[in-house]
This record gives sequence, structure tokens and C-alpha cells, in this order.
Amino acid sequence: MKIKKELLKIIFLIIFINIKTNALALTKNKIVASVDNQIVSSYELKNKVKTILFLANQSINQENVDLIKQKALQKLIDYKLKKDQVVKFGIQLPNSFQVNSHLNKMSSKYETDIAGMKRIFQTNGLDFEIYLDETRTEFSWQKLIYEKYQNKIFLNEKEIEIELNNFLESQRDLLEYKLGEIELPLKNSLEDKNTLTKINNEINKFGFTNAAIKYSVSSSSSNGGDIGWINSKSLSEEILSEINNMKVGDVSQPIIQTNRIIILKLLDQKKIDINEVSLSKLREQIVKSKKNQLLNLYSNNHLSKIKNNALIEIK
Repeated sequence: MKIKKELLKIIFLIIFINIKTNALALTKNKIVASVDNQIVSSYELKNKVKTILFLANQSINQENVDLIKQKALQKLIDYKLKKDQVVKFGIQLPNSFQVNSHLNKMSSKYETDIAGMKRIFQTNGLDFEIYLDETRTEFSWQKLIYEKYQNKIFLNEKEIEIELNNFLESQRDLLEYKLGEIELPLKNSLEDKNTLTKINNEINKFGFTNAAIKYSVSSSSSNGGDIGWINSKSLSEEILSEINNMKVGDVSQPIIQTNRIIILKLLDQKKIDINEVSLSKLREQIVKSKKNQLLNLYSNNHLSKIKNNALIEIK
């Protein structure tokens, strides 16, 4: 009987300690924002801040945390909104090729593979599973936007053909540019000017790649803003005019568009003998680029509409 009483005491003590530990964990992991029926926890916010700073290769100190905290929170809110839409419409990626391709590209920067990247995250106290879900959600969101708006994308085929043929007749060589981008939402306020000043300081101090990871709202931000090789003919006149005045390594002035601000970096450029590029392939690149521009516009507008209709409370 005495042994049973001692055993009961131990059980009660364990239960009490667990309850106290859980209560303490709850006080530390607070709700910092609610997004309709979802929440953003202090754990998620802390992890997001640390992840952004880590990928930007910057120190996790109070100054950097204060600088990036609001941007991290907005990224989490966008993620929650996108996640809700993806689940609501039952969007599933047909395969994990896009996700794995993204993770492999990121891992290669650290001279490792996906498994090694997981270990690096763990070593630095970062939640890899959250990052993985954010990546999956982003690609699922892109699929949702495509399915929703693909029938609204109209390109004037005749104009594309005329434009392409004129170019081929007047140009012996074809230019391609490797570009980096930083994309910001256009708010038409003093905040835009302040943000651009911060980004300019960031680029000068830490480099374009780090600034893109830290500030860009584009999905390319996780790649340091790298959007790869772009055919010169697939760029808008406004952007091409800016790039034509740049040398490799230069960063453009802010380019104001309908609802966004773009800053570009010319990473590299090359000439391709026009005889080596088939007309059909070049045409496909132009059409794909123009479609992506329209889809990006639809994506930003759709997210803004959802955000305006959502009940978002910052605690």
C-alpha cells in the first residue's frame, strides 16, 4: 500500500510538472496576428525572422531583427492567405519537381544537398518543415493563379509575329541578360521612399542578393532575386531601356509599374548567334515571358483582393 501511495505521488508530480511546462510554453508562444480563422504565432514570426536573416547571411542581432520584423510578419500573413486559398480549392502539385528543384538550387549555394540543408537549418535553430511548407504553398498558389486566370490571358499573336520578324531582320545577334530582381508592392506613399532608402543602404552594405532575400516580395527572393537568363526581346521597352544603360554588376533605378516597384541587377549578359536560335524557340520564350508578366499581375491583384476582404488583426 505504501508503495502504491509513493507511486501515485510520483505520477501526480509528473502531471503537475507537465502542466506547468505546457503553460510556460504557451506564454512564450503567443498569438501575434490572426488571419481569418488562422493564427500567426510568435514562434512562427521568430523563425521567419531568423530564416530571412540566415538566408541573407546576416547576423541575428536586435538591430536586424527590428529592421526585418514587420516584413517577416507581412510575409507570414501572405503565406496564411495563400495557404487558405490552396486548401479551399484543393490545389495539389502533380509532383514535387518544382519544390525539389528549388531546394536543390538553394542547397547548392551551401555546397550540399537537401538532406544537408535540413541539417544546416537544424544547426542554426531554424524550422525546415515550415520553410518546406511555405515553398510548397507558393508553388501551389502559382498553380491556383494559373488555373484561375489562364483563360484571361490574351496575347496578340499577329503582333508577336511581326515584332519577332522585324527583330530578326534588323539584328544579327541576339542578346540575353541574366537578371536579379527585387520586387516591392507600390503603396504610393512616403513609405515607398523610406523602403527604397533602406534597400539602397542594404545593397551598398551587404549586396543585392541579401537585399532581395530580405525585402523582395517575389517568389525569386528565396533565390536571392535570381530570375535566370532572359531574352532581350521578351522584356518590356521600359525595362530594356533601363538595362541598355547598365553594365554587368550595375543595379537599376527603381522601375515603377502599375502596382509594384522593381529593382534589377544585371548579373551577366551574352550574345547568341541568331543562326543558333530557332525562330519557334525564340517565339516561345517571348510568349512565356509575357504570360508570366500577366500571371504575376493577376497574382498580386488576387492576393490584394483577398487581403482586403480578410479579417486581419495584429496583436
